[in-house]
Amino acid sequence: MNIREQRNAAVAETIAEIRDIEQTRGVNPDALESIKGVLLKLADKRELFPEDHFPVGEEDGNSVVYRLSEDDDHRFALYASTALPGKGVHPHNHTTWAVIVGVHGDEHNIFYERADDGSQTGIGDLRQSGKFTVSHGTGVTLMPDDIHSIHVTGEKKTVHLHMYGLALEQLHERVMYDTRAGTYKIFPATQNIQQA
Repeated sequence: MNIREQRNAAVAETIAEIRDIEQTRGVNPDALESIKGVLLKLADKRELFPEDHFPVGEEDGNSVVYRLSEDDDHRFALYASTALPGKGVHPHNHTTWAVIVGVHGDEHNIFYERADDGSQTGIGDLRQSGKFTVSHGTGVTLMPDDIHSIHVTGEKKTVHLHMYGLALEQLHERVMYDTRAGTYKIFPATQNIQQA
């Protein structure tokens, strides 16, 4: 088998384990920790995720998301997310559970909580509640309403595994926050996803 075939087989095995965890234990922090453990085993097979399999072209800006697996009903979607140094994403939620683990490079996560009561549409005041840099051998878990921002630190391109309970193209109600203005807006579902 070539690398892609080996990767596809390992991904299929991983997704089967993750499906089983969610179906038997539900969506809660403990279950997501178990899912993270399964994903970390996959990410440890770094030879299956060579950086040149996940290029960032000039037309791509500073990042590309590659689909590794997605069920027919758009559940259990796994991506290889690759980004160049300097890439950042404003604070946002996912509206589905998410687990991110590192393969190559560092991705700094900052976590937030709402500081306002949510009663005013478009107003969203955040306070920082934690931070963690995802690198090889580590990961983070996010419940549907958890809020984080990401920042590619260091001088290396990143390739990380991003696992979602529902595919990115289906997430039409995600909220992105402007921490300086204290506001938020709904941002469109990601559509520019390439096949690995």
